[in-house]
Amino acid sequence: MEFLKSGFKTVLGSTEPGQQPSAAETVEKLVDRVLSSTLLDDRRDACRALKALSRKYRIEVGAQGMSALVQILKHDSQDSEIISYALDALCNITAAEEFEEEIDNPAVSVNVGEQFTEMFIKVHDHVTLVMVYLEEYDFRVRRSAIQLITTLIANKTRDLQEIILVSPLGVSKLMDLLSDSREVIRNDALLLLIQLTKGNSNIQKIVAFENAFDKIFEIIQSEGCSDGGIVVEDCLILLLNLLKNNSSNQQYFKEGSFIQRLSPMFIITPETEENGWSPQKVSNIHCMLQVVRALVTPSN
Repeated sequence: MEFLKSGFKTVLGSTEPGQQPSAAETVEKLVDRVLSSTLLDDRRDACRALKALSRKYRIEVGAQGMSALVQILKHDSQDSEIISYALDALCNITAAEEFEEEIDNPAVSVNVGEQFTEMFIKVHDHVTLVMVYLEEYDFRVRRSAIQLITTLIANKTRDLQEIILVSPLGVSKLMDLLSDSREVIRNDALLLLIQLTKGNSNIQKIVAFENAFDKIFEIIQSEGCSDGGIVVEDCLILLLNLLKNNSSNQQYFKEGSFIQRLSPMFIITPETEENGWSPQKVSNIHCMLQVVRALVTPSN
């Protein structure tokens, strides 16, 4: 984290009379308001401002404000608006991609999001705290929590898998998201589960026994099977994660009569034959064939 410290000191510099306060000084004042203000409105306004600054000045917000944002999550759970701001700010700080707003900032390195992720997850309770908000029904809070967990998993996959495995009902909370009636939440949950199930057989088994196969096929059917969009492809990628090189899940898949539910994916309508396959249908069929291959490969 040395680059963070050096970059932070450079930006912090002293402000001469008549000059505008630097980004670091502005962030410092906002963090102080978050930590010291007794009025919720004041804390909410400061948190909103930190979220706004977190894309362009993520080093300053991350270095000074991470602990303050965690305090918001701990103590202001009754206000969904301030919680959503805090989660969004943390998501920006830990994001793997570089934002357009920070392209001209020489202090930002390609792995700044990963390094802030490492700082955040050093305290395992931080991850557990974010997962609590997966149970909030408020759209902004639940979606922001899903996106933050997804970002953390993408940056530090093994570490997050271990934390979630020992978290009380951790995997169950994530699986419940697939039953959310709001498609945006459900689709984000699919992306989260794809990241979570990569290369971890223990998590794959838990996800499978949390009724994952049923839920996946229900979504595929509701989306139009092979004629569906990117959501069908995401479902098939998750299904492949659960089955590939996992003999226990394959046995459960066969015993649960799920093989019969694969066939509708290969039904080709006359209209499709006449008009040709869309690129998305090609991707869907390709993923489906990979699933079949995972089931019939001799090594399995």
